[in-house]
Parts: sequence; structure tokens; C-alpha cells
Amino acid sequence: MPKPTRPIPIWLGGSSPAAFERAARLADGFIFFGGTIDQAIANWNRLRERVRDLGRSVEDFGAEYVALPHEGDLKTTADAWRQAGGTHLSAVTMGLGLDSIDSHIAHLTSIAHTVTH
Repeated sequence: MPKPTRPIPIWLGGSSPAAFERAARLADGFIFFGGTIDQAIANWNRLRERVRDLGRSVEDFGAEYVALPHEGDLKTTADAWRQAGGTHLSAVTMGLGLDSIDSHIAHLTSIAHTVTH
């Protein structure tokens, strides 16, 4: 309580055809994780087509890519995702040897600066 004053977006994730189909029918967005950016872009293109086929607005459907630390240059990944029509990007900071909340925040701040400039 109280009830939300607006609809709450529901995002789904996964990597199977069933997950993509379920999201195309029911969700407001999709979270892509695992695999490479190229695989995520290919899956995003197929998912967008399915959303369109169902008569839903692709412009209102979000797409987040979860970038893992070992994937390489994050700027290149972010640019590719943005170019593909991705709407959100998450950068995983686990496993980087960061030893405090402040170091995670500092790392994310540098990432934000890198991918937006």
C-alpha cells in the first residue's frame, strides 16, 4: 500500500526461444545476458521482429545488455548495443578485484564517462 500510480514495467530475461517468445507476448522489455554482444544483437533483432508480428510497439519495448568484464572493450560493446537499438546497458563489476563500495562506484563512474563520450 498504496497502489502504484502508474503501471510498473515488467522485464524478462533468458536465452531460450521460449523466453524470447514469452517476452514478446507479455513483457515491456528484455534483459540479454550470456553469450557475446553479437549474439545478443542477433537475438534482439529476432525479438523485435516477433514483437512487431504480435502487433506490439517495438519503440515501447526495452532491451538491456549485461556486459561481463571479460568481454573486452566496453565502449565498443556499448556503441554496438546502442547502434542495434538497445535501450539499456549494465556493466558487471564483480570479479574485478574491487574491494569496497567506493571502488565499485568509482569504476562505474569511469565506465559511465567512457561509454557516453
